[in-house]
Amino acid sequence: MARTLSELSEGQVRSLSCSPNAENYKCFMAYGQPPHADFFIGPFHHLTKDVLGSDPRLANFAHGFDIILEDTTFQMYSPNRVGQIEFVTQHLKPDGIFVFVEKFRATEEPDYRRREYQKDFGFKARYFPPDEIEKKQTLVLNTMFGNEVTLAKMADAIRAHFSYCALTWNSGNFCSLAASNSEENLNRYLSQMAAPAIPHEYVYETSLYPTLPVSVAAAQE
Repeated sequence: MARTLSELSEGQVRSLSCSPNAENYKCFMAYGQPPHADFFIGPFHHLTKDVLGSDPRLANFAHGFDIILEDTTFQMYSPNRVGQIEFVTQHLKPDGIFVFVEKFRATEEPDYRRREYQKDFGFKARYFPPDEIEKKQTLVLNTMFGNEVTLAKMADAIRAHFSYCALTWNSGNFCSLAASNSEENLNRYLSQMAAPAIPHEYVYETSLYPTLPVSVAAAQE
C-alpha cells in the first residue's frame, strides 16, 4: 500500500515500509526499486533515530513521519500498548496522525468467540480450506490472543499521548483507529475517507469507550 501511494503521488508521498520477514521485501521489490518508497528489513523498534540518521536511504525520515500506520503489529509482541505507542510516537511529527489497525478482545469472552466463528465460517471458509484455518489458529492466533487488549484499554493508552481519536471502521474483532494532537489534520484525514464497505452484520463497534474527543467530521458521521 505504501509503495502504491508513493507511486500514484509521483513522489509527493514518500513512504517507508518495514517488516522482519524477508519474503515481504521480495514482494516489495517484485517490480523493481520504487523511486519514492523504501523498505527496512527488520521490526520498527530497530528503527532508532540513530539508524534513521545514519542510513542515506532512510535519512528523509529522520525528522519524523506525517503518518504512521501500525497494522496488526503490536499484538505480535506485547499487550503493553502504552509503552508501544510511546516508543513509536517519538518518530511521529507533533501534528502527525497515528493509524492503528488491531484485533481487540471483546469485553465479554463469548462475544469474542462468536465473532471469530462468524469470521472463520461466514467469511474465511469461502476462500480457505478448514485445515488452513485451523493451522493459522494454532500457529498464530492463539499466541496473538495473549497480546490483544480491549478497545477501552486501547483508548486509555491513546489518551496518554493524543488529544483526538476516532474509530474509522470495525469488522468483527478488528478495528481501525486514527489519533492525532492536531484536530485540523485529523479532520482533514477523516473527511477524505469513504464509508467502510463492511456488511452491517460484522459491525459491532461504532465509537471508542471511554470516549476521546474527535474531530467535527468524525462526530458528524
